[in-house]
Amino acid sequence: MEKIVNCEIIIDIELIENISGGNQYFEIEFVTKEKDRYKLSFDFVWDMRYSIENGYIDKFYKFERSNEVESSIYIVENSDYVKYFENQSSGTRPMKDVKNYILSDKVDTVVEILTIKEPLLEKIK
Repeated sequence: MEKIVNCEIIIDIELIENISGGNQYFEIEFVTKEKDRYKLSFDFVWDMRYSIENGYIDKFYKFERSNEVESSIYIVENSDYVKYFENQSSGTRPMKDVKNYILSDKVDTVVEILTIKEPLLEKIK
């Protein structure tokens, strides 16, 4: 069963404003409830999908949870998305270190990212 757990980044995202990138590098810009702006950068992205929350309501609330602190960024353990990607990539990518990150804001956006590298969080002035 899929389970969401806290990652190293604990933050409450109010609104995801921009998702941009390509060629295995993506940036997600967002605002917190306190109106602080941040950029979350992912390198070595092997796959990414995003949806409005309506497409994720059932899935997101059925995740088993073992997080100590509420956050808007989690890692999905025993991820069905990772299993799907491994099957679709036909063994062309080593899957040992792949992590499935899931992010959501308070409005309606959910982003899932498969990557082998920890994301970087940067405050924007």
